[in-house]
Amino acid sequence: MNVFTSRLLPFILSLGCHTEAQVTSLYVDFGNSWLRTSGPDAQGHYWTNATQETDQIPGLFDLVGDDGRGTGVSLKLTGTVVFNPWGANASAWGTENPDQSTLGSLAIPSAVWDWLTVTGSQVATITLSKLPPDGSYRLSLVASRDSVQRRVTEYTVSGLTTDSRELQTSGSGIGIGSQPNANRSGVAIFENVSPTADGHLSISVRCKEGDAGYLGAMRLELMSPANFAPAATEVRTAGSGRVGFPQTGRYVFKDRDGDPEGASTCFWERASSITASPVRISESGAGGSVYIPTSQDQGAYVRFGVVPRAANGFVEGTVIYSNWVGPIASTDTFASFHIGSSYTQWANIPLQLKNLSASRGVKTLTGWQATSGQNSRYHWENGLNGLIGAGTYSRHELVSGSWDAVVLQPYNSEWQPAQIAQAQDYAKRFYSLADSRGTQFYFYAGWPSRSQSIGTQASINAAFETLRSSVSIGGSKPALIIPSGEAFKAVIQEAESGYLKSFNVNHSLDRVNWYLDDLHPNDLGAYVSVLTHYATLMKRSPVGLPAQALDANFYNDNPVSLDPALCRRIQEIVWWVVANYPNSGVSEVVAKPVDSLTQPSDANLPPPVYITHVGGAMDPALLALAFGVSSDGVSANSSNLPHPTSPMAPGKIEIEYVINPDAESQQVTFTPEWSENLVQWTQVQPALTVITRTNQTVRVSWPNTSRWRFIRLYVSKP
Repeated sequence: MNVFTSRLLPFILSLGCHTEAQVTSLYVDFGNSWLRTSGPDAQGHYWTNATQETDQIPGLFDLVGDDGRGTGVSLKLTGTVVFNPWGANASAWGTENPDQSTLGSLAIPSAVWDWLTVTGSQVATITLSKLPPDGSYRLSLVASRDSVQRRVTEYTVSGLTTDSRELQTSGSGIGIGSQPNANRSGVAIFENVSPTADGHLSISVRCKEGDAGYLGAMRLELMSPANFAPAATEVRTAGSGRVGFPQTGRYVFKDRDGDPEGASTCFWERASSITASPVRISESGAGGSVYIPTSQDQGAYVRFGVVPRAANGFVEGTVIYSNWVGPIASTDTFASFHIGSSYTQWANIPLQLKNLSASRGVKTLTGWQATSGQNSRYHWENGLNGLIGAGTYSRHELVSGSWDAVVLQPYNSEWQPAQIAQAQDYAKRFYSLADSRGTQFYFYAGWPSRSQSIGTQASINAAFETLRSSVSIGGSKPALIIPSGEAFKAVIQEAESGYLKSFNVNHSLDRVNWYLDDLHPNDLGAYVSVLTHYATLMKRSPVGLPAQALDANFYNDNPVSLDPALCRRIQEIVWWVVANYPNSGVSEVVAKPVDSLTQPSDANLPPPVYITHVGGAMDPALLALAFGVSSDGVSANSSNLPHPTSPMAPGKIEIEYVINPDAESQQVTFTPEWSENLVQWTQVQPALTVITRTNQTVRVSWPNTSRWRFIRLYVSKP
């Protein structure tokens, strides 16, 4: 049951095309979402449905006519309303057999079978705005309830004048046939209705007799020639929502009578929250607007608004706003936009990426244009024409130039020879648009279906490399690849015979169990893809990220907890794949993770060459140069000196140090040396030891089961 109390709730109506010889009509069906009236109906009329879901929409304006054209008319509802709560098989409904001889075009079963209701002293008031004020109207209201109880509803219509009608909606013997207690022929009709001078008309619904009042369907007929108000439609913004990056406002001007656009006003507003009172921060003329958020906007919300104005006729339409954008993020926030089908949408890759990044304190913004089962051509061609699945319009977003990265996930079969030419064509369009705005372009590379051999991954990788290289021709930033499929393959192989084998209890991690169906990975498989996105886009190791995911089944975003120990090893495998994958954009030296209990020992290797250095004392000036000068201007920056990481990875020793770039420019060398006894030292890197470098930070790690226990850093200057 949906109850709305003391709030504005818009409903869509429809208004037909006007000529002097034609009666123009407006229709609305009030009721549940599972009993909608589709249009055109059997009599050729388009209906719009006001359902319990309508409260999710902040405002509905430019209500379409039954010819599919806009009218500039808007509608809101105030008061307390309950939409009939029963399911589709309930018996206590309205009439299924309306009398067309009395109801005429309102005699549509789906329209009069359900309703909105008010009880007790409650009053629901429907307010129409921007009706042509010079028009004369006829209003017809109908409702029906199958019940022996006598129920009467009172409707009051107010415009230039006020009038009331009563309608019995239920009672013993008022109908015929299978529903003798439901109204099938009565209708409340108001003739010669005139709106106020500014185009307002209100209809109040209240219970007159019995325990409830109802409204099932409405028809408003324009009985005289009139000129309609203009409207601003598709009022939206594009942009990541960061300080210093543009937000672009867009709209489409429409006028039912063909009047050209006049002096429309575009503006931007800011508010501390979406419920706070906004202040206007920018204003411009017709045609759209660009606003660049400043530090004053950080943490607040902004939105775009339009007052549509025609050059003649009914000049001013209803002010329309975009959705709020925010809270506005700081300039250093990383922003990525994702375009894809179910591999992106089902597991909600953008949201999971944002969640994982937040766990590391990495500020991120994510956007998407996603829908299941569609290819790159669909994403390109529909990105300007309407909401598809979820998100915002990719071509508007990319042209704003406010995203750091855009990720395109082609459909799962677009890598195949029969489809790759079309995929290349549309991927090139996305790439060119992103590259022209300085945005890094990525391909999200997928995996074989469960019914295909895992060896098919080699063909998928080759196809994506073909896509990557072909679209990059002539660009300023070559496209890169997020190797989710290769990571998926590596994890499965390690589960069957390698680093994850100890977790594969009762074959639970065999390849067949990593899929929900033939195509889509399960929660853990989708987590592998999210980790791959994180490692590739952030260029950071995912090792240590939370073992938390989202449900990968269809549109569910339910939180899922995974095995932390298993996830830790999966993260290591993913980082190894990303760091070594060609054209991922990550250039780290990462060794393949191995289990020290199953790998050959280095005990039988020939003894290393031991070394000594003349003069054991370290030059303080060289030390300060090598690791940066401390605040005293003399000694070295202690935080950059070799030190254990905190926290360390389980089962490992990890040492980290930071190199002063000025030292490297003067050819200072940093050479790690190892010892078992602090007496004999060697520069031969022991087995299972991994050295990685990120910018100026160097990390050395090895399993704590290794016999090499001590490390030192020999720093020298030519």
